[in-house]
Amino acid sequence: MNILKSNGSEFIEFISIQEEELLSYHPLAGSFAVLKCDGKYLMCYNVWRKQWELPAGGRENNETPKECAIRELYEETGQIVTDLKFRGLLKTKKTEDEEIRYNPVYSSITSKLQPFIENNETSKIMLWDLKEIIGTIDMVDIKILEFI
Repeated sequence: MNILKSNGSEFIEFISIQEEELLSYHPLAGSFAVLKCDGKYLMCYNVWRKQWELPAGGRENNETPKECAIRELYEETGQIVTDLKFRGLLKTKKTEDEEIRYNPVYSSITSKLQPFIENNETSKIMLWDLKEIIGTIDMVDIKILEFI
């Protein structure tokens, strides 16, 4: 059985908007990158949180949300994908202070994964069919995959 874990965020909703509408939502947090290959989703094992996750992270400097998703996908999984499509906005609430956050979600499909190089955050990657028992997974990531 997979174990669902909360890392301090509670899923509220997935908002279907156009990418041009992103700036209307505050605070705009980091981006998620969902990559599908052979009908399965790319997951990475986060060594700090000890769980499987979708590639994601905060924006750096003057990055756009899409540039952030592209960079995080590369840094965490070694995948170079520039044709990510905006899919919508994840709305979550931090459990400790109930702050609302909005995360842009991008996705793409690839026919083949590029080689993975272990890094300080990610120890391994895998393609997941959403059914296989893989261990601990973030609850918010499951909600994202339900909408993609």
